[in-house]
Amino acid sequence: MEFRFEVKARDAAGRIGKLTVNGKTIETPAIMPVVNPKQLIVTPKELKEMGFGIIITNSYIVYKTPELREKALDMGIHKLLDYDGIIEVDSGSFQLMRYGDVKVTNREIVQFQQAIGVDIGTFLDIPTPPDAPREKAEEDLRITLERAREAEEIKEIAMNAAVQGSTYPDLRTYAAKRLSEMNFEIHPIGAVVPLMESYRYRDLVDVVIASKLGLRPDRPVHLFGAGHPMIFALAVAMGVDLFDSASYALYAKDDRYLTPEGTKKLEELEYFPCSCPVCSRYTPQELRE
Repeated sequence: MEFRFEVKARDAAGRIGKLTVNGKTIETPAIMPVVNPKQLIVTPKELKEMGFGIIITNSYIVYKTPELREKALDMGIHKLLDYDGIIEVDSGSFQLMRYGDVKVTNREIVQFQQAIGVDIGTFLDIPTPPDAPREKAEEDLRITLERAREAEEIKEIAMNAAVQGSTYPDLRTYAAKRLSEMNFEIHPIGAVVPLMESYRYRDLVDVVIASKLGLRPDRPVHLFGAGHPMIFALAVAMGVDLFDSASYALYAKDDRYLTPEGTKKLEELEYFPCSCPVCSRYTPQELRE
């Protein structure tokens, strides 16, 4: 396993970095599109052509879908997705937060990630939603740190160790300090999607800064589930290096158009405020049709 992160320039708490994993290098800050292994709406190969040198997919979905699981174990995740860039995976923690349960143990999912040849894995941490009772946040964090120690013992790949602790800044700092002492490569800040969905940016800043206070400065930081352009500049200024999002597919399905100032419905637009190849080739009217 090869992993290197070099900081090339700084501004505020933000930085431009060079991230190398297994011979593949990207510049950070970088966004990784979320790829649903069951529905390749935009294929990973197309994403690579657009300039995305890193993508994220869900190892839990692959694990619990027999056909995908067999193929992934047989040919590896890069061949399965037909993508030669960096592949990061989530472990099912998001499903755990949304649906309350997953049918896999921490050890099983880490070993599965290694078996299918991912570049960056994630152990099964427990994402505690914002405003949870303090006792729950403390108990979830205790289990997350236990699982971190288990993953640290068995891991042979670069791995995420997500900072949890709900909306309690002291718990976030404590989690960040403990995880910084362990042998991990990247630190995502977890369970923040509900804050972004409800525009609670002040709370988001508190959570990120509290996490950064406890984290080692030589490891990249990933804001889990942050994919709206509105949030990028603020997050980068706070020292976030990596982003991921399924917004591009979810918003398109719902005829919503992302802009740096907010989201518009396609029917509200008369022209596109963007000069990319797609937006300059079509009018909103043509796209609706």
